[in-house]
Amino acid sequence: MRKLRMAVVAAPFFVLGQALAQVIEVRDQVTIDIPTGLFSNAPSAELKAEARKQGVDRAWRRYMAQNFSGARAQQAAAHERQLRELADKVCNFTFYDEKFDKDAKTFSIQIRASCDQRAVDAAFAALARSGGAQSLDGVRKRGPVVGFVFLARRAASETNESEVSSTVSTTGTDGTVDSSRGNTQGSASSTMDSASVTQSAKKSSTTRDAVFSYEVEPTDDAMTSVANSLQSNGFRVARYPDIVTQCTGPSMGDLSRRYAGMAINTAWSPKDTKGMFEAARQCKVPYFAFGLMEVLKSRQVGLKSFEVVVALNVRVSDLSEMLPTECASMSRQFAGRGSDRVEAARSALKIAGEEGSRELIDIIRANCI
Repeated sequence: MRKLRMAVVAAPFFVLGQALAQVIEVRDQVTIDIPTGLFSNAPSAELKAEARKQGVDRAWRRYMAQNFSGARAQQAAAHERQLRELADKVCNFTFYDEKFDKDAKTFSIQIRASCDQRAVDAAFAALARSGGAQSLDGVRKRGPVVGFVFLARRAASETNESEVSSTVSTTGTDGTVDSSRGNTQGSASSTMDSASVTQSAKKSSTTRDAVFSYEVEPTDDAMTSVANSLQSNGFRVARYPDIVTQCTGPSMGDLSRRYAGMAINTAWSPKDTKGMFEAARQCKVPYFAFGLMEVLKSRQVGLKSFEVVVALNVRVSDLSEMLPTECASMSRQFAGRGSDRVEAARSALKIAGEEGSRELIDIIRANCI
């Protein structure tokens, strides 16, 4: 039996495009021991073909491990064969750096896989609809409608408050006593030094947490990313700005200003969300995703490159009953880069919308539908 030795080459995935396709790249390596009796000055065609087959399998498994969330990973495990066939349709595999070691009697090959993330999403959704890991009974062929709104804000200014207090401490009286014997009568005299009193003043400072004021950050690009992700996974989408053109509810501007004026980014009372939910119900939207994005720190990472971090909190409510019930939620931070802070923030918001909603989709399939 042929002996295998696998060497893993770490290669984090990265985004190559955001327009028509999102291409994720992974790399790996396979090393095969050449069986005794088959050694020659060059590897055979059969040996190379076997190494490439194993390389494709290994690169695809690495892609799934890096890009499938917990819920999707469970579904993938139940349909391993179908997904392996999917690999050849949605990924391009490139082989390079072949090495034939005569002394060690091994053949190794490097492999690069470039996978279309949106094509994977669409194929995975089709697999689920045709009887995948999740039962989608009652869901229309084109998939359920998901309404959504994502709001964003960033800190406009910061105020640091501190309190200064003074304390006074006083020492006690201090003296000395002298005795002298001066005559035959044995008279004695005692003297007391004058008392010394000291005072010292100390100042202590207490600094409170910084107080921020916020400004609205546009979310058009982020909401487009969310829509693309949902559509690629077989869902139909209804953006909240479109919902309120047909059904009564608070405007997008009202929601954005409300978010910017909040001290805590997740403190939305039922009264504040009721208007959104009622508008979605009027338009017969069964599921509604409400996302909050806060632009956090920014830092310069190169001569002309900045990085911005965005915190995303999103929850999905099932509106099919009188009482809205939360069936999916997630909270994560995402980073984006650009030539300046504005461009980096825009990139981070788009990534948060794209990757955050993709992760949320698998939770929706598991818990909502």
